[in-house]
Amino acid sequence: MKKSKLLLLSTLLATTISSAPLYANPTAEILANYSQAAEGDKAMVESVYNQLNVMIDQQGAKPLTMIYLGSTQTLQGRDAFLPWNKMKYTEKGLATMAKGIGLLDTLPEDINQQERIQGLPEAYLAQAMAAVTYTSLPDMFNHFDRGYDMYLNLLNHESFVQQPFAASAWIYHTGIVAALKADDLPQAQVWLDTMESLDAHNPLTQTAKSLVASQG
Repeated sequence: MKKSKLLLLSTLLATTISSAPLYANPTAEILANYSQAAEGDKAMVESVYNQLNVMIDQQGAKPLTMIYLGSTQTLQGRDAFLPWNKMKYTEKGLATMAKGIGLLDTLPEDINQQERIQGLPEAYLAQAMAAVTYTSLPDMFNHFDRGYDMYLNLLNHESFVQQPFAASAWIYHTGIVAALKADDLPQAQVWLDTMESLDAHNPLTQTAKSLVASQG
């Protein structure tokens, strides 16, 4: 009788574990597809949207997954023909991203204990994706300031500077683009100085240097 109870308990435990969400981050394939979508591939937008939804349904929602899903929904808004659909998809994307940002507190506080995605701790990549999405939206959605504040908090954080520059260069670059849009040339110069100190010959450093020089 005791063995039967133990066997039943073991079976129930195994079933619970196997059915529990894995809370996975987006795969390399999904991230590559997202890049194509962001660059204007409309068919890929729908593909990424479906891939992320399947992942969330099967494995649970992590901050990065939700932020990528929300950003993808804003791309649906970008590509929509009718103005009300642009609004609908974009606002839905902003709501999804807000949920993702709200989940950041569920990650380990120590970034060294977080999963690294594209060379960065997942919280850093999540914040960067939110920042670049917010600052890229049309002004009527009133999220630029929020996105720029995220850049200020992230890029000026001491531990972010210590991340591999090959992984973080694009975030400095997009942060500088946002700073120039905000007419904050001093901050753009500070971030450019950081880029040059880390790798002056990196193509993104050179591009950022040209952008800042054009505003001087």
